Amino acid sequence: MAVTDQNVLNEIQQLLIETPNNGASWSSGQWTAQEVINYLNQRQWDFLKQTALLMARATLPTNPNVTRQPLPTDWITTQRVVWQDQNGTMTEVPRGDGWEADHAVTTWPYNLYSGPPLLYTDGEVPNLQLEIMPAPQGSGVLQILYVNLSAALSNSGVAFTVPDEWTPCIKWGVIADMLGKVGRGMAPEQATYAETRYQEGVEAAKVALHGWM
Repeated sequence: MAVTDQNVLNEIQQLLIETPNNGASWSSGQWTAQEVINYLNQRQWDFLKQTALLMARATLPTNPNVTRQPLPTDWITTQRVVWQDQNGTMTEVPRGDGWEADHAVTTWPYNLYSGPPLLYTDGEVPNLQLEIMPAPQGSGVLQILYVNLSAALSNSGVAFTVPDEWTPCIKWGVIADMLGKVGRGMAPEQATYAETRYQEGVEAAKVALHGWM
């Protein structure tokens, strides 16, 4: 990855008729340096979440009859979960929710269950936790594939985590956030255009990964 936060910040400053200085300051006074850096990081995270362009793996040991496990601290969203029992047998665990668990195995909260987990959820639990339902009686390992946080951007020359081809998408997303901010610099039509360019990039990345559906 060769494109840095300073490269993109300079491009944004030129497009918005600001003095290019690697995002160190904004001469119009309509935005602060930290505010724009926050937009930059949030858009890169959102781009990764929507596209699953880059992912990481993690192994979570499980204990008998324990449903919730801590997720990695750089977790954004889960893509796939596999449970491996003590004998090495691997079972894919699909995403679900508490309603499905209650109707699939009605006694799962209070009776012992001898099979592998039937589903997982990361949406009905505290942040950075994953719950498997029902909890198996034996210990095992959860192997997860997940979208992880990117490198924290600033205005100090940090390289983007997304490949160089997709940094223009991040740039347009940041411009959409900046021009959509309520204030004297608000420009709704231009913000809408910039958001469209960002969403085009998201869809293009999905097509590049998965092909036309």
